[in-house]
Amino acid sequence: MSERIVLIFAYHFPPENSVGGRRPYRFCRYLQELGYRCHVITAADQSSVPESGAEYVPDPFLSSPGKGIGWQIERAIRKLFLPGMLGIQWSRLASDAAERFAKLHPDARITIFSTFPPLGAHLAAWRLSRRTGLPWIADFRDPLKFSPWLKGLRRSHTLASGWTENTILNSASLVVANTDAMVREWADASPSLASRIHLIWNGFDPERRIGPLPLPARSHRVYSHVGELYAGRNITPLLESIARLIDAGRLSASQLRIQLAGTVDVHAMPPEEFLKRAQSQGWLQVSPHEIPQAEANQMMQTSDGLLLIQPQSAIQVPGKLFDYIQIGRPILAYIPPDTPIERVLALSGIPYRCAFATSPQAEFDSVVENYFSLPSDAVTPAAAFDENFDCRHQTRTLAALIESLD
Repeated sequence: MSERIVLIFAYHFPPENSVGGRRPYRFCRYLQELGYRCHVITAADQSSVPESGAEYVPDPFLSSPGKGIGWQIERAIRKLFLPGMLGIQWSRLASDAAERFAKLHPDARITIFSTFPPLGAHLAAWRLSRRTGLPWIADFRDPLKFSPWLKGLRRSHTLASGWTENTILNSASLVVANTDAMVREWADASPSLASRIHLIWNGFDPERRIGPLPLPARSHRVYSHVGELYAGRNITPLLESIARLIDAGRLSASQLRIQLAGTVDVHAMPPEEFLKRAQSQGWLQVSPHEIPQAEANQMMQTSDGLLLIQPQSAIQVPGKLFDYIQIGRPILAYIPPDTPIERVLALSGIPYRCAFATSPQAEFDSVVENYFSLPSDAVTPAAAFDENFDCRHQTRTLAALIESLD
């Protein structure tokens, strides 16, 4: 039989400490267990792990800033049409590298798999598929189309991102979304594409489980948010609720500590005056810088409870939720109503409360107050959590999609 190869475009990949590299790494690892050969093209430096087998293609936008017309064009596109990490120049170099690899294996059955964000991975896959005729699975860890209500966006940003997303949906052989809400949104918008759109949730690696650690002896409980806070992921309403509850005597400032660890956008936080008052009262601690993964894990594992902040999206599920659930201590989710986050939590068997971004203030405060009364005991996730989110099962689903393209 011909060799079965999956050619993976993953801009982020280990050893880079990026959440975006986890999903393609897990797929690669467990596809190989199923007998596939995986060749990864990535912008993540592989020099420290030469045994990884991934091919490193540097992104000129980062490695040669300001040099050449390509850099200027990409900068203009970022400013006028598609802000954020793009990898446009990288996509051409990555596609060329993949095409050279494919030519070395003329008798192999090759499937292209690309994962977004950033856009460069899909652009590389689109170009390679057009040039070679190879089947292509486009994986979306986030929607590409910008929500029109996001602050700071121009109409050109929304139009360009929507057009680009639709082009990819129509060009790929199959499309994979990582939440049921994303699948529904696309299928409703384009019924003719519904049969080509599939769901593979984010999840966890069963061989790299993260569990709770014993709670340190301390006079207060610690509740942590570990990860980036940015303009859409705004924690201000939750902190303001806690402050109201403390001022009303419904919570004690001396008995709880909110710990925020990770890079912070000033637009995602309350005013400086509020922060100084909360810190002087002793209930808020902010470490506004990126922390190593091992330190982040320990912080989560030794917290009495964990905070999930995602009020800006009714579609996405942050990858950290699956770490939180494995740890098993109570989760407070600040989210919109009727989101995939709530459905994942309901399956998990872990104690949780959802403070909905649309709730009236009194109702919101009541949910927050109730959350802080939950015991800090760690709970083992339900069997349904493993059945739905174990990445070994998810990789079998991906393998079935690959086989369906023959």
